[in-house]
Amino acid sequence: MKKFFFVAALILMMSLTPRTFAFTISGLDIETIALQAVEQELANRGETRRHEIFFMQNAPDLKLPEGVVDIKAHIPAQLSYISLTPVRAVVYVNGRAHRTISFTARIKVFDSVLVANHDLRIEIPVTAADFHTAEIAIDGRNEYIKDIAEVEGLVPHRFIRAGQPVTKSYFQQPVAVNSGQRVNIILNYHGIKASAKGIVMTRGRVGSLVKVKNEASEKILTAKVIDAHTVEVTM
Repeated sequence: MKKFFFVAALILMMSLTPRTFAFTISGLDIETIALQAVEQELANRGETRRHEIFFMQNAPDLKLPEGVVDIKAHIPAQLSYISLTPVRAVVYVNGRAHRTISFTARIKVFDSVLVANHDLRIEIPVTAADFHTAEIAIDGRNEYIKDIAEVEGLVPHRFIRAGQPVTKSYFQQPVAVNSGQRVNIILNYHGIKASAKGIVMTRGRVGSLVKVKNEASEKILTAKVIDAHTVEVTM
């Protein structure tokens, strides 16, 4: 660790006060600059979570001609948390590119998220007892759940295995009304509301649309499910 910080300090001094000399620069020095560039890009993205960066290749030692030496690392605008990220370190001598070293970096970012305590089955409402919090290497494409309030009372629409981190996309509202169920129909006509009794003709979840028959008029209407006892028709 002391050697790492010594090398970093040495490279920083080189960038601030370049001087004319001929020497061999170690691959570790080049890797340090590439690592600093990736770290800076993570910081620019506002990434403050614990992370690890691994280079899949080692940089070679380079013999450089006499001149003013500078090393700059180039990385893509988007860093990947699930696949390899290309990194290039360009060594300049007297302002001209002398050698380019290519790396691929594996970036692992960790976060504390909800993980299933046991297998979670389809259509069974979940509670806080179904999860615990664990630190995992995250997939940057998905929004993992941290607070049980985001999903408590929802039901999985897919089978979730024990130990699997969960995202909100795995869940949906439970079925609130079923075919043949009697419900209250709220009729909303240009802001004027009335109520009627009806019979649900298709099952539905909160927020979904169902067919409902008005018991008085026997008209078939399309209604939005409000809760287990209420649907709303907007006209």
